[in-house]
Amino acid sequence: MFRQDYIMRTIRVFIDALILLIRSRRDQDYPRARSIIAQTWEDIFGLSTASVMALSERTLLSMLLKRSGGAVDTALMAARLFKEDGVLAMAVGQEDEGRGLYLKALNCYLEIAVEPSVGVDGFRWISEEIDQSGLVTDPREAIEELLRLLAGTALPMPTTLLLFNYYERYGQYGKAEDTLFHVMEDYPAEPEIARLGLGFYERLESMADDRLERGGLPRDEVREGLEQLRDRIRRYGYVFD
Repeated sequence: MFRQDYIMRTIRVFIDALILLIRSRRDQDYPRARSIIAQTWEDIFGLSTASVMALSERTLLSMLLKRSGGAVDTALMAARLFKEDGVLAMAVGQEDEGRGLYLKALNCYLEIAVEPSVGVDGFRWISEEIDQSGLVTDPREAIEELLRLLAGTALPMPTTLLLFNYYERYGQYGKAEDTLFHVMEDYPAEPEIARLGLGFYERLESMADDRLERGGLPRDEVREGLEQLRDRIRRYGYVFD
């Protein structure tokens, strides 16, 4: 009973915070909006803003996903708060900070999406109250929005690899391939990325044609991509055990 009461309280705190944030943004009261975010970090997570920012996204989510009950929702709340804080930073002209917060939000969503303990069907708002509030979007849509907001910004290699894993896990094979070759172009001296690519194509080769078609990467394109990867491996002289 106590655990259920805690989960319901957390959900209500989060929804109320989003409502207040929307009102504050509408009124362009950005200092109040940022204080709402700071208070929400403390109310839901028991952490100050400084403590949250000092943690890596992986560490923060590891802490949250170990909680029993409401863990996925709580992790998604963290991702949304980073994004909201980024919007506020952008609104007052703090563009570098804003992009950094968008990146944190993107990393959070991607880490949740590829977390083995979170099944593909589990990457969503679990609470019906949150989902039906009209205040949140589907996490996959949130990822696409953040990618648009970060367009023109070079993503760090760990983020790009998370994105590659995300696209593959959720059956978007064409986007996964594009991301793979993009990160290889950006980091040509990393043979481990090419090794990841070989594993990717090996998995694709074992899939049915209709599944590949749905994923945006027909079999002939799989073969073409694999040959391009092999050419690249020969060109750079990568040696694998």
